[in-house]
Amino acid sequence: MANMGFLKMAILFMVIMMLSFPGSNDTYARENIVDYFLNNPNAWEDTKRVTHTTPLKIVVADGLEGLGFELKEISEGDKVALIFIDTKKAETFQQRGFCDASDKLRKGNNRIVAVMARNAGDRTRFHYTFLLQRNINDVPVTVYNNGNAILESLYDGRLPVKDISNLSGIRLCEIEIPEKQ
Repeated sequence: MANMGFLKMAILFMVIMMLSFPGSNDTYARENIVDYFLNNPNAWEDTKRVTHTTPLKIVVADGLEGLGFELKEISEGDKVALIFIDTKKAETFQQRGFCDASDKLRKGNNRIVAVMARNAGDRTRFHYTFLLQRNINDVPVTVYNNGNAILESLYDGRLPVKDISNLSGIRLCEIEIPEKQ
């Protein structure tokens, strides 16, 4: 019976991988991987279990205004999606930029997934890095997590795989925004 659990996890991992890198049809990949996380109530827990990861947790005490994700790095030719599970919204990126999350997050706990939606560059390597920050007038005034990335995936196929979660290009985080007291 223990092998059955492993088999289910292996199949789920393979499905996620196939949806992440289907080849030339990036629209198909984006719709399927994003839809998987938005429409499957078990996707969050299944992904944690399959990738053996614990989401980074951040508490943001100053509300939603100006809060967003800055994509600092992305490998050339690739596309990454940010999926806001609890508000059922998503954004995709092909280049560096800022994603205003004030309309994509809510008070309370928010689950966010970053996933490679297309790997069109060097298929043996991909990389993306997101910072969580608060901008006022397009100027960052606060960078959370001590300025370190909150969502980052780095895979280099030329090196031995040390962490299975690196193969998927999937990263998870939770952002808690307390109710004002």
